[in-house]
Amino acid sequence: MDTVASSPDSMAYLLEGVVGIAIGAIIGLLVMMTTKKPTLILLDAILGAVGFVGGAVATARFPYKLNTVSRRVGDAIISTTVRHYQHPYRAALLAAVLLPLIYELCRLKIFPFFRKAKL
Repeated sequence: MDTVASSPDSMAYLLEGVVGIAIGAIIGLLVMMTTKKPTLILLDAILGAVGFVGGAVATARFPYKLNTVSRRVGDAIISTTVRHYQHPYRAALLAAVLLPLIYELCRLKIFPFFRKAKL
């Protein structure tokens, strides 16, 4: 059995990628339904996956302000201090939504100006 492919870390990245693909594909479908213009849903799905996985990994890797949480458990006080952002999946969700939206905005609003401009 291959330990690299079946490790818990790789399964988490795979599931994050699947969530990002779903988010990007839904955004692509919504844009296609509202604008009545064809779009590459696969590209939106890939951007969603890159945004979700990249956002989760980046927020876990970049340093952030120290956050200490103390709790009383029985007669002991337990303190935990972390140096990274506490909620990486919020940032990952934001990145997974923004990347396909920015791409679609550029594709629909900005790129047609370059086609029409006569240089």
